[in-house]
Amino acid sequence: MEPDERTEIDPAEYFNPDGPVPSKSLLGKIWVPTVLGAAGIGTACFTNMFNRRPALSGIQRHLVLGIAGVFLGIVGSKWAARRQAHRDFVLYNYIVNHPEDFPPIERKKYAEVLESWVPIR
Repeated sequence: MEPDERTEIDPAEYFNPDGPVPSKSLLGKIWVPTVLGAAGIGTACFTNMFNRRPALSGIQRHLVLGIAGVFLGIVGSKWAARRQAHRDFVLYNYIVNHPEDFPPIERKKYAEVLESWVPIR
């Protein structure tokens, strides 16, 4: 039976660790490290301006804080992915072990969900 022809969906399918997982887009992969790297460079500029120095003086501080921001972004993204995978695994196990709490979801078509609409002119 094809997926479009099914009349019910098992709730455990949403959290199945063996199911297909969409890959992250390029922007999704580099967003957090880029933002934290820019925040590190911005922090260096801000501290220079706060100390009444030119914003780009002491370029080594900009490099160190930028690299530290990128590193923290990569580590933080991996940590968040592991945490989300663990949460999904716990939810999947709970759903599988307690099927009486999660009845199959009946699929509906848009025609069944939307109310009829007649324009009034």
